[in-house]
Amino acid sequence: MNAASPEQQQMPPQAILMQMTMSFIISQAISVAAKLRIADHLQNGAKTAEDLAAITQTHAPSLYRLMRALVSVGVFQRDSENRFSNSPTSEFLRSDHPESMRAIVHMIGDTEHWHGHENMHQSVKTGEIAFDHIFGMPIFPYYAANPEPARVFDNAMTSFTSGIANAVAATYDFSGAKTIADIGGGHGILLSTILKSNPNAKGILYDQPQVVSGAEVADNIAIVGGDFFAEIPVEADIYMMKHIIHDWNDDQSVTILKNLARSAPIGAKLLLIESVVEEDDSPSMSKIMDLNMLVMTGGRERTATEYAELFDKTGFKLTNVIPTPSPTQIVEAVRV
Repeated sequence: MNAASPEQQQMPPQAILMQMTMSFIISQAISVAAKLRIADHLQNGAKTAEDLAAITQTHAPSLYRLMRALVSVGVFQRDSENRFSNSPTSEFLRSDHPESMRAIVHMIGDTEHWHGHENMHQSVKTGEIAFDHIFGMPIFPYYAANPEPARVFDNAMTSFTSGIANAVAATYDFSGAKTIADIGGGHGILLSTILKSNPNAKGILYDQPQVVSGAEVADNIAIVGGDFFAEIPVEADIYMMKHIIHDWNDDQSVTILKNLARSAPIGAKLLLIESVVEEDDSPSMSKIMDLNMLVMTGGRERTATEYAELFDKTGFKLTNVIPTPSPTQIVEAVRV
């Protein structure tokens, strides 16, 4: 997240405040474009709103207004003949882009996130999880009971992981590891990407049985189903957890990490792939994501100091925080 743009710096404070307040409309507009797969339909060339409306079975004048707004914020482009095309930004909304964000943009605009954040006031006022208050249960049991939102969530996590996986593989040295385990690794995108660059290592993919049952992985990856709140019966040289610990409060996170410590050999590395909160007041997506955790799961994004304190309770020691060419950092710890 960047500081105020030069254009914003010339704006009066009340205009900046209004622009920020209305940004939820942009978020929903991008999500609608993702659901309609507009970027896919523009992949082979520019189209008018009428062309797109015929393909997507939508109301052409309304779709035009959506596209015009998204052009104005740099998501799509428009030419002199009133035809719309993809921009460098909307390329990432294509389903077939190797680092596609279409699925996660779809999810952010869906009922679950939308209504959860609608009730942020409840979380700030009481400390309760807004999602639980709105839907009557925590988010992960909700997904277990609702297959379609769960499918959207799983696709979103897989989508979001692709770019992060490439960034982690390019940043961290896995060359000395014989076994790399991804704890809560979903469908194995991160682990598979890491192993492509480290073909001599073997992998272990660990997640809930209903999650890993959908994983299609290479022969050098063993699949283990389980509950990390009960046990993590996995032995490896390097353990990874991407966007796992941020889902949970401190007590829950300590339980997960203690369970891992029971299986991890002394000297084993643990890599938490998270958005680390800066200690200062600089603009940061991690601070926005932290509110997402407050509202949706009761978890939190943490500073490096907070991670160190968490590790000290669980048998690990913080050794490094490594930036990556993505919105995440690698929080490295060692089993002591």
